[in-house]
Amino acid sequence: MKPSVKSLLLLAALSAQLTSTAFAQEKTDYTLNDDKVHFHVPPSWTAIMEKTDGNPEAIAFQVPDPTAQGSDDSATVTVKSRLLKTPEQFDSVVLEERLHAKEQAGYALDISNTDGAVNQYFVMRGKTKYLVRDSFHRSGAYAVAVRCQRPLLEKTPPAWNAAFDGTCAGVTASLSP
Repeated sequence: MKPSVKSLLLLAALSAQLTSTAFAQEKTDYTLNDDKVHFHVPPSWTAIMEKTDGNPEAIAFQVPDPTAQGSDDSATVTVKSRLLKTPEQFDSVVLEERLHAKEQAGYALDISNTDGAVNQYFVMRGKTKYLVRDSFHRSGAYAVAVRCQRPLLEKTPPAWNAAFDGTCAGVTASLSP
């Protein structure tokens, strides 16, 4: 039996879609600011927002969280870069980000945080409490903020939380100098 042209076209379209999906899911290297800021994320993360024009630029990722599946809650990581006018501007950018964090609903500083280079706090997103971890770095002429936030759900295994926190630290560590 000879396949029809229509079935061959459908097969080709499905093959192209599967191939492009496979390649899209394997992306782990990202850049901002015309390739001047580089970082890596796990292949299972999905880019859900990209703003790659203007100042600042940012990419947000949704992190697979089986406990939050089917709810409005989600673990996310956002990498945001801002071109500095002078190197001294870095401290004022960090201060501005910290002040903005305090304006969020339900803001409460996480007093268990012992890393002074990280702003770790709790906020409310709808009815759910989230742990947010903001870290700030200079990459050449850019201030880079990495925000890792995850919902604090009763059923989330401690091992998943630890893996999320470790992977977020890995994203921060992968930033280009």
